[in-house]
Amino acid sequence: MSNEQKKARRILIVDDQQHIHDTFGRVFADRTPSKDGALSEFEAMFLDADDSDKPAAAVQPPAYCLTHVNDGESALTAVRDAIAEDKRYSVAFVDMRMPNGLDGLETTEQIWKIDPDLQVIICTAYSDHTWDDVLQRLGCNDRLLLLKKPFERDEARQMAMTMSEKSRLAQAQRTQVTSLESEVGLRRHAENELRVMAHRDALTSLPNRPFLLDHLERLLASVGACDKHNALLFLDLDNFKIINDSLGHDAGDELLNQVARRLKECVRYRDEDGVASSRDKTVRLGGDEFVVVLEKMAQKEDAFVVARRIVQRIAEPFDLGGRLVNVGTSVGVAFIDEHVRDGHEALRNADTAMYRAKNSGKGQISVFDQTMHQAMVARHEMENDLRNALDNDSFDIYYQPIVDLNEGTVKGVEALLRWQRSDGTFVSPMEFIPVAEEIGLITHLGEWVFETAMREFGEMVRSLPEGIDREMYLGVNTSRRQLGDPFFLERLNAIIERTSFPRHLVKIEMNEAGDPRHDNRSLDTMLHLHDSGVGLHIDDFGKGKSSLMCFNAYPIETVKIDRSFTASIATDHGHAVITQAIVQLAHQLGAKIVCEGVESECQLELLRRWGCDAAQGYLFAPALSLEELNGYLRSAVDCEGVRLIKKTPMPMLNLPATQGISIQLT
Repeated sequence: MSNEQKKARRILIVDDQQHIHDTFGRVFADRTPSKDGALSEFEAMFLDADDSDKPAAAVQPPAYCLTHVNDGESALTAVRDAIAEDKRYSVAFVDMRMPNGLDGLETTEQIWKIDPDLQVIICTAYSDHTWDDVLQRLGCNDRLLLLKKPFERDEARQMAMTMSEKSRLAQAQRTQVTSLESEVGLRRHAENELRVMAHRDALTSLPNRPFLLDHLERLLASVGACDKHNALLFLDLDNFKIINDSLGHDAGDELLNQVARRLKECVRYRDEDGVASSRDKTVRLGGDEFVVVLEKMAQKEDAFVVARRIVQRIAEPFDLGGRLVNVGTSVGVAFIDEHVRDGHEALRNADTAMYRAKNSGKGQISVFDQTMHQAMVARHEMENDLRNALDNDSFDIYYQPIVDLNEGTVKGVEALLRWQRSDGTFVSPMEFIPVAEEIGLITHLGEWVFETAMREFGEMVRSLPEGIDREMYLGVNTSRRQLGDPFFLERLNAIIERTSFPRHLVKIEMNEAGDPRHDNRSLDTMLHLHDSGVGLHIDDFGKGKSSLMCFNAYPIETVKIDRSFTASIATDHGHAVITQAIVQLAHQLGAKIVCEGVESECQLELLRRWGCDAAQGYLFAPALSLEELNGYLRSAVDCEGVRLIKKTPMPMLNLPATQGISIQLT
């Protein structure tokens, strides 16, 4: 028997007769027999030799602690005191007939109001209430037994042991249940804390992406229930990476915390009366990306009011350790309506609108429409198609001849990348080259163009018959991202060595406008290219943000005038004047001029008159496949442009007085 079972079990005796109390005292008295000392010595002498023959130890009966009261009121007091002292009774023997005060049934009813778990044994004579009467009064339950008078000692002890053991087990069960409830409570509290932590950003304490998606699902479930509007505002910070890299991650973290506070301020006072809306949420997705959820707006214009306030507030300087820094943001707005399927779609729409806003310039606001999503899907499809095309060698290179305007001979070719999709449609380089740059494929794609063009064009030139000038250069378009790659020179040199293409006939054609982050590295690369014998050509000059500073900044060999100027030199006086000026300036600075997009005899005549060195365009030839180029070079005199050059000698440079061109070099 366990130690707990050996503890004295408390029994309450309720009876108005003293001899009954005495009887119970004798019934529950400890009657464990004591051993005679001489007998113990005798047993030890003969029984200790073999422990296996020892008799089993006698089972010790439970001990009882009795409390005697003479009436029902005293019994109730005793029960209350026992509960207060945390020494509850296990069993109560209650006499049915007690003339003074409460009888046994009434006492039992009142006891159970105080201690519903107390086991009760009602002592009654045959002349008292029947068992049916007792059950009808006290109800049918397992806490009640009936002991008929007169009773045997063993009968009373058996009842007491059974009911007290039942009480003990019930108490142990209640204790265990209480312990389990406490454990469950602690675990639920811990789970709630973990859930809160899982839905909170550790840095800013704002709700995070999981919280946002869960919240959006609940919000979408209520769409249509009222005539109010809900919206998402998506934003990230301009120049955050620069600040993070230059001032350190601690400064970056502090900036994010300040941004979070400003966003909450902008949201808090979105209503005209300045009352905070507890429904609105400011969320940090990660990095420098934030989302603002606006709920139950009276009109959609409220979203734009908050978006404009955010743009203005974020544009104000931030104090980071005594240093003022400026960042900006653009905001994408997406409304949450019945057309939105889930939280992921709502977030994607706002993200798409934000990128459209950023592409429109800094500090802009853009609202999502379905055409944005279609454009985004098309762009992702192009990304996948680009990767597959590069893996499957689905690109082709075409070559457009560049003709000397004095001699009428082909001085070089420009390698032009062409991509035909599996459905037969051609994709313009103006569409896929920016995507290739953005997703990091331009380096791989550019190397493929260099190697393929050098190999096949070089082999073709070497196969030309005697009499055809084989010193034709190869111009390859190269992006600033490629020039900004620290390994570009190393890889280009390896390609030149593998293909055995003459270095001095390799010409890098690049747009003047490019990614400003790589200016210093790009300039260093261009200087090394020039020193190694590779020529540098400025492509599409006059288009976009062209600047005459490129003549001083870069070691330029040739400037190529954009086709947008060429197309109108015969009809637009301003373009004609600018083109003449570019030609003269380039010559003064030792650079050659190639004019793109020459398509008419009039254009050719003007360019030759102004002293343009070379030209390319449909008047001479479109972009040709390698086989077509081979045939073209073998019969170049048959093309219209070359025939015109051969027919008419190069005119003397004659600038009309009406055009009034004056160039002064300082």
